[in-house]
Amino acid sequence: MLNKVDTEALAGARDAIRETPAAGIATYGVNLAWQNGVRANVSTLPMTLGGEEIPREFSWVVDEPPQLLGESAGPTPQEYLMSGVGACIMVGFVVNASVKGVKINSLDVKITGGLDLAGFLNLRDDAKVEMSGIKYEISVDADVDDTVLAEIEKAAVEFSPNAMTVARGIPLSGSVVQRDAKAA
Repeated sequence: MLNKVDTEALAGARDAIRETPAAGIATYGVNLAWQNGVRANVSTLPMTLGGEEIPREFSWVVDEPPQLLGESAGPTPQEYLMSGVGACIMVGFVVNASVKGVKINSLDVKITGGLDLAGFLNLRDDAKVEMSGIKYEISVDADVDDTVLAEIEKAAVEFSPNAMTVARGIPLSGSVVQRDAKAA
């Protein structure tokens, strides 16, 4: 084990997924329950991995600052989005470093991004709704040269599901369902 990553287990998982591709299919979900104003309580739904259901029992609050009609009871949706991207890059960095035999002494991933609220508020045709971009900065203390760090960074980003989802975009679909107030 290096950096608390079991590289033997990782190799075993890779072999199992190579042999049975369905073993590598994961699904995730969350439920957002509106509280009031612009605040919601988010709770995880069970995930599946290779058809196996894995209980997930976490919850958190999403809110906006008072300047954006909230009460600052929790991070904003954009902060959660950026934390998901940053955490996924961090996981990839640690795993790739461990596979290469690189011990990490310390690691921070800083994520920043911007948003023109005129897009969200539909004030101008030229104002984009999506964020203008997300930038990461990885600060690491490891006993390795810059060439190896660059290789680790490249793999961490290029094989990060969250980073690539944001960078490449994916289809978004859904619907609205009217609840039967009498049944509730």
